[in-house]
Amino acid sequence: MFDNVLFLGIVVFLAEVTVLTLGTVRTMVTVLGESRAAFCLGCVEMTLWIFGTSAVMLKVGDEPFLGVCYALGFACGNVVGIMAEKKLALGNVVLRIISAWRGQEIAQAIRNAGFGITTVAGEGSVGPVTVQFVVCKRKDMKQVLSVAQAADPDLFYTFETAGGASEVYSPSGSRVSKIIGPIRRLVPQW
Repeated sequence: MFDNVLFLGIVVFLAEVTVLTLGTVRTMVTVLGESRAAFCLGCVEMTLWIFGTSAVMLKVGDEPFLGVCYALGFACGNVVGIMAEKKLALGNVVLRIISAWRGQEIAQAIRNAGFGITTVAGEGSVGPVTVQFVVCKRKDMKQVLSVAQAADPDLFYTFETAGGASEVYSPSGSRVSKIIGPIRRLVPQW
């Protein structure tokens, strides 16, 4: 009897981890405007949620252990979802690079790496600076910063999520297209 409850508890735990992970990724693709991917992920997420929740609700009075497994799965799913979202690094960012001394070198190095960059003159707290804007894929941000910091280790940078961009230069292919491509073929656009 305990073996069955333990097995069901593990299944409930894994289902809830999966549900929360899918929910996090679904939220990200929804924000990015990928309706077909959001549709597919939402269907899988809710199917797993219904079966996981119903399994717990039917037996939690007799086996409180299942409620604990559900709660642990929920908590772990949040953490795994955040890790998955960071790993996927979906979307674009606007990276602002500010340099007092090496703006031209940074711009040339970033262009040579295959990224687009816009440079403007600015005034910092101690004099003139170069302010550079790079719109890049979030997954490419570390590479762009690495190239820029090789040219000027003392640069200052900030970044924020880009809601949309007409064009993003990137030497790497789009992971969103690789992930969403098969889903787009399955679900019609509405």
